[in-house]
Amino acid sequence: MEDKNNNSEDVRLDPEKSPIKRVDFMREKIKQRPINKKKLLRRTLITVTLAVVFGAVACLTFVFLSPVINNKLYPEETPAPIALPEETVTDEMQPEDMYADDNAIVEEAASKAIDMASSELSRMQQEMNSYHIDSSDYIEMYSSLRSVANSTAKGVVTVTAISSDTSWINSPYESEGQSSGVIVADNGAEYMVLALTSAIKDAESIQVTFFDGNTAEAYLKMSDNITGFSIIAVKNSSVPDKTKENIIVAPLGSSNSGVVTGTPVIAIGSPTGIQGSITYGFVTSGNTAIDLADSNYMLLTTDMNGSSNASGAIINLAGAVVGFIDMNYHNANMPNALCAVGVTELRSLIEDLSNKKERAYLGIHGQTVPEEVQESENIPKGVYVIRTDMDSPAMLAGVQSGDIITEINGESVESYDTFISNLRSVKAGSNVYLTLMRQAAEGYAELSIEIDTANSAVSEE
Repeated sequence: MEDKNNNSEDVRLDPEKSPIKRVDFMREKIKQRPINKKKLLRRTLITVTLAVVFGAVACLTFVFLSPVINNKLYPEETPAPIALPEETVTDEMQPEDMYADDNAIVEEAASKAIDMASSELSRMQQEMNSYHIDSSDYIEMYSSLRSVANSTAKGVVTVTAISSDTSWINSPYESEGQSSGVIVADNGAEYMVLALTSAIKDAESIQVTFFDGNTAEAYLKMSDNITGFSIIAVKNSSVPDKTKENIIVAPLGSSNSGVVTGTPVIAIGSPTGIQGSITYGFVTSGNTAIDLADSNYMLLTTDMNGSSNASGAIINLAGAVVGFIDMNYHNANMPNALCAVGVTELRSLIEDLSNKKERAYLGIHGQTVPEEVQESENIPKGVYVIRTDMDSPAMLAGVQSGDIITEINGESVESYDTFISNLRSVKAGSNVYLTLMRQAAEGYAELSIEIDTANSAVSEE
């Protein structure tokens, strides 16, 4: 027993006698696994790529779905279609007047004329004796005219076309062109501005400046290739509230030659080429037809001098627009005299462009065959074709100068105005059937021609 205890004690004291001589192998040294740089780089690139792809997908999803979600949460009101008020002409004959006895009318008119002339001469004589005109009268008169101009000018805007360009040393810069446009309609969501297409051609962006100096972004709604007029639109929401409270839709009057010729008018916008300029004068004529295809627009000429780059509107003394300035039709003998396209015939075009309605195009220049010519020359009643536009649908279909159009789509045509009116009801791109009378060896021969119409009104798309 004593030997066993001694042996145990010896083992504890002498490590050499221990069954486990060394324990150093228990002390492991853990080495770090070497880094695979290629694998790490590959994983990093994959992570970054996935992050970029995810971000791009999220961004595109937001861009495309945001308008849809906004329309669902905050639906916009559907814009009302533009319908201009009908043109009214005063002093029209009443139906009962048409059945009155001629002698009674003559006697009554003569009696009234004598009484009116007598009383008017008496009044004028009294006024001439008691009143003398001085400079204050002229100041008051022109102050009144300026007031009318300023009132309607609230419906006139400055249209600025912005586009990028490069100088002769290849230095990029932005160029700007300005002209005057007229607010002609409001559909509840957009203000419609009539402007010259040439003023906004090739523009990368369009800006309008209102009468109070506030500006808003605009965009092209639709252009008409025949007249060179365009409708640009401005979102109502982009116009400051204070401006919206004061701007107006310019009232449209009448350019009927019997109403407007010889009357005093005011040119507003930029008649002198300077924005906000004003000129006064008279309409010298309003019954000159403008030689444009498929149209019956009339030209107003005035005695007012202006710029060859003039734009804006001609208004009457009631402040209503009677014409839109377009110097492309100026008289060669009077190059600086302001001229305008009459508003009466432009009304339907303004409605169509504002509503983005396409217009059928044939390319026919014509005029009504006068009654006296029908009888004296034995020419059929209808529309005389003066010429057709080069490569137009009418020319390609075989319509020739000298043809007489008597029917369009089965409807009788007795005048050029009737022809134009019927053509406006035709959908662009559809077929039109014309009945023509063409001069032959013996009289006139009837022909039927089918024409595939084109489109004269082009949208921004």
